[in-house]
Amino acid sequence: MDRLKKLCLITGTALLMALAGLCIIGAVMGDEWSQWFFVVSAGKWLWVCVALLIIAGLSLFREIYTAQWPLAVYVGALLVLAAGFTNCPCTLYAGYIIGCIGIFGLFRFKPDRFDIAAIIILLIATVLIFGFVSLPPQLKSVFFIPHVFACFLSYVFFARAAFCAVKYLFGKNPPAEDAAYKFSCTGFVFLTAGIAIGSIWAASAWGDWWGWDPKETFSLAVWLVFAAFLHFRYLYKQKFLRLNSIWIIFGFILIIMSVLLVNFAKIFAGLHSHSS
Repeated sequence: MDRLKKLCLITGTALLMALAGLCIIGAVMGDEWSQWFFVVSAGKWLWVCVALLIIAGLSLFREIYTAQWPLAVYVGALLVLAAGFTNCPCTLYAGYIIGCIGIFGLFRFKPDRFDIAAIIILLIATVLIFGFVSLPPQLKSVFFIPHVFACFLSYVFFARAAFCAVKYLFGKNPPAEDAAYKFSCTGFVFLTAGIAIGSIWAASAWGDWWGWDPKETFSLAVWLVFAAFLHFRYLYKQKFLRLNSIWIIFGFILIIMSVLLVNFAKIFAGLHSHSS
């Protein structure tokens, strides 16, 4: 890898982690602070810089498209688009499932029995939550199931990644670190999908794609931490196995905080808060 490419990846990793830290601060300070910081010149140009670096980084992962699975992703995307015109939930869910299958194929992911069971249980649980939980009218949307399902599924994969990372730290088993990386890749895809679908849902419910709610901001911090990890892991491969594992465990700790602390602690009051 030439020096310029390495410098770009290191810079991108550092900027992503810096943004993650700012998002955690924003989640604690509240949406007013985040709205202020990320629209002033410093915050605005920081986003532009990171966006360009991510686009450049994505070009490094283009080898995944040598597989035959992009067709499934395209079909899924077209069905989701068709659902927008027909307002048919079945079309939306079919497109989402087909797209997920394609994503699994792109990342050479071979689900075992645990993964298949987790996917089925989470999908059924999400459907039941949608059917039985009392939600405000604006939240009764076709985006509920895909959003919640994608986020929950990402947590499952990140949990498995953290388990493998712990297994490596205690057992010094290189294949465990590699498994942790692969689970992180899959979890990252579903976390990205969950955030994107949630943003579309927010636009339809409240007329705003992103409101810097503490939960939104903290979820973005988690996404940035794992995006930085994927940049670092691509750059150094298995050169820093302990650091790779600690990074994954740290990201999963943030997920636990996002699910429990941000949703239920009074300090993170917002649309996603369930604290009395």
